[in-house]
Amino acid sequence: MRLAESLRRGVMETGAGGIINRFKIKRRRFTLFFEDVLANYIKECEEAGYGEEMREIGESWSLLTAKILFPASIKKLPIYVISRIANKVWTSVGIMERIETKKSGDNIILTTKRDTITRIIGKNSFATGCFTGILSIYTDSHVVPVRIFQSIDSSEYVFRITGKKIGIEGKDKDEYNRLNSIPRIEGTTLKDAIRKKIFHLKGNRIYFRGKSICNSENTLFHIIGNRNIMMEKVPEISYRYFSEIIDKKADRESKLQLLKTLLQVMGWGLVKISVRDGNSITIKISHLPCGLQRERENWDFLVKTILGFLWTIDREMKTRNAECGKKYIRVEYSF
Repeated sequence: MRLAESLRRGVMETGAGGIINRFKIKRRRFTLFFEDVLANYIKECEEAGYGEEMREIGESWSLLTAKILFPASIKKLPIYVISRIANKVWTSVGIMERIETKKSGDNIILTTKRDTITRIIGKNSFATGCFTGILSIYTDSHVVPVRIFQSIDSSEYVFRITGKKIGIEGKDKDEYNRLNSIPRIEGTTLKDAIRKKIFHLKGNRIYFRGKSICNSENTLFHIIGNRNIMMEKVPEISYRYFSEIIDKKADRESKLQLLKTLLQVMGWGLVKISVRDGNSITIKISHLPCGLQRERENWDFLVKTILGFLWTIDREMKTRNAECGKKYIRVEYSF
């Protein structure tokens, strides 16, 4: 099912501040994010020598999502059926253009075409970690990569099933759904953003001013925040991204309205922005998406991405005060 059809038929249920995936597997909330920002953060970390840490982050994230969000019955299906399901689900929401999986003895061979992150930066350990976690849950055994080929257009991974049991703990599905509930309010939705041409659909992917928007389960950002690797680089990466696509002639009010619209449409909660004394901007976001991890909720990646956006208003903007509560943040930026 193509992305446009998913929106039309309500498989992707959109609202102001939240997006719900109602596909056949399991209903859950998800978020959209600026793919180049996430991909270039991973790239800079790996180039600085944190490749193993990026692999661990990808594996931890996919272990949690596969264990908790995938139905237990999926492990009983033959791998060729799993391959068809994965191809249908992940291509329908633009995560990749194709995925094929087959088993040969104790090896699993997985091939992809233009998958998220890799299609932006090419070779990376993060994607390897993601597939490692998913296949470990499916096989009920830790798998290890034995051969990897990655390119922007296509990749092939060969994993060996070790027979070693895996263990990872997170929130249960009911707690996760309860924390991620969000009231219905009036406001711009993803459907509205596409209709108003804020976002554009091309094939099964969403674009913002020519840049790809990726579909993601938000636990990833909590894990990244808690690992706290090179987080000081995020505002600069974000600034480079937005400075290329934000109208330099736009006034502050227009930019802040755009920021609010983007965050709400992309599922990050209900946003209020206030300006005080001309040099202080306070952003409060309620009903933020919570993760599957047992560790604390951490929205630092989002806070720092917002700072990079605000640098398009004033490059001297800094984070002055940040208050994090249950499912909300209140951050003051000023210069």
